[in-house]
Amino acid sequence: MILPFENRSQQGEYNWIRESFGILIVDVLNVPGIKVITTDERNLAFDKLKLSPNDILTRAAMIRVAEVAQANIALIGEFDVGGEKGNVTVAISARLIETREGRLVGNKVFNYSGPISDLQKMQGQLAWNILYLRNPSLPYTSDQLVRKATSIPPLAYQSLVKAIQTGDPKIREGYLKRGIQEFEESGEAGHFGKAIFELAMLNYQQRNFAESIKLFKQLSVDDTHYSEGLFYLGLSGYKAGDFVESAAAFNRLAESTQLFEVYNNAGVAMIAGGNKADSLSMLRKAVANSPNDATYRFNYGYALWLNQNNEEAIQHFRAVLRSNPRDGEAHYLLAKCLSATGQNNEAAQEDNEARKQLESYARWSVEPDKIPVLARLKQDFNKAAFYKLERQQSASDRPSAQQISQRQSLDKARQLIAAKNDSEAMIELQRVLAIEATNAEAHYLRGVILQRRGEADAAISAFQSAVSWNPRLIDAHVALGRLYLSRGDRALALAHSKQALEIDPQNRDAVALRQQIETGR
Repeated sequence: MILPFENRSQQGEYNWIRESFGILIVDVLNVPGIKVITTDERNLAFDKLKLSPNDILTRAAMIRVAEVAQANIALIGEFDVGGEKGNVTVAISARLIETREGRLVGNKVFNYSGPISDLQKMQGQLAWNILYLRNPSLPYTSDQLVRKATSIPPLAYQSLVKAIQTGDPKIREGYLKRGIQEFEESGEAGHFGKAIFELAMLNYQQRNFAESIKLFKQLSVDDTHYSEGLFYLGLSGYKAGDFVESAAAFNRLAESTQLFEVYNNAGVAMIAGGNKADSLSMLRKAVANSPNDATYRFNYGYALWLNQNNEEAIQHFRAVLRSNPRDGEAHYLLAKCLSATGQNNEAAQEDNEARKQLESYARWSVEPDKIPVLARLKQDFNKAAFYKLERQQSASDRPSAQQISQRQSLDKARQLIAAKNDSEAMIELQRVLAIEATNAEAHYLRGVILQRRGEADAAISAFQSAVSWNPRLIDAHVALGRLYLSRGDRALALAHSKQALEIDPQNRDAVALRQQIETGR
């Protein structure tokens, strides 16, 4: 993780250099064999500790930030600026710190100096030295990393860094537009993805959705913020009334990113665009993986009602109202479902509650054709969950000795469970989870043991963790379906059953669960 460098000079106009190391070196070191925590992810750690990247921190505080971000190495440093205007120089001193030990890595200090126009070159050299110190066998040369670091023209690079650090929207917009123009005028191939993303986000925040759509669509899959850009492209399209654009963006993101808010928003966009049938599949994924989220339960119930599956929708709206009894829209839709299934007395009670809680009730009663789409979007991209998934995927792409050891522990746990030696099996599983808290199989096997012990609540929690980290783990969905059915929660049981059958329509356990739900035996 790269922390802001300290400005040792008295010249505040060069404070922009503080964050330039993180912005540039993250991209330069984005190579197989090393994982660098992004500036956004690092800032989440600052937020958790109620600190600001603008603070001057002690080494102990820097190490604490790195620990919270789960970085085992932190890059810290300082710089000094000197010389006259037109001949400005910069001197850099940097160190790598092991967060666990709090000591200097390799007992080395990296020093560079030269004209400020060579800042990117020096940062590229620093990146290569970090890479070489961590693993000398990696197949990269200093020249390769310096070329990558200097691929953005210096003026465009400075404009981007200054834009990111200013809080004034107008000044930020000016810097970003200038940076994009400077990139284009330099004749460099491609586009300035980072600046385009930042400008797109600025337009989104200012509700200029037509412009944000145009900018987000310029991003390519190789851009650092491509996934986040797709999320906000989906939101921009929705808010601009272009539901086809919105659904397409969320669906594209759902193919590569297992985030529940993405499933939810894809389903919402489909409903708004009139694709009621296909919305069910996406919304079911969100509910099955996060059943305690009232937004997901409401939206799935709404989609079921639109598809005239009133019996199942009733159970989801009741779950929403247990969470928030003052939800007027849930009362209104529950009344409609109850009326459609002939439960007229209960329908009248819910309609009366809707009348009390819903300001627009009278208008909807007079003009039912003016009722808007009631499905609810998730407005924020869950960066913390996204980064966890990225790290998990990155680790699975490169099996290590640690992963091989985890595999052996999981295999041993399965053997112990089969032999009914649950205590020893639990020790093996705790060993896996102590190293990789996101291991879905370990959570599932814990659930099997807990269910066998009769600890139903703990088993549900373990199975939910399993499907949270691997939504395609059929065994966990089936186990959850059975547990919810045994508790009388047919709606959630059915959601997990459908999710399992969507993954594998021929799975015997999933088919048997569906038959059990339908026949009651």
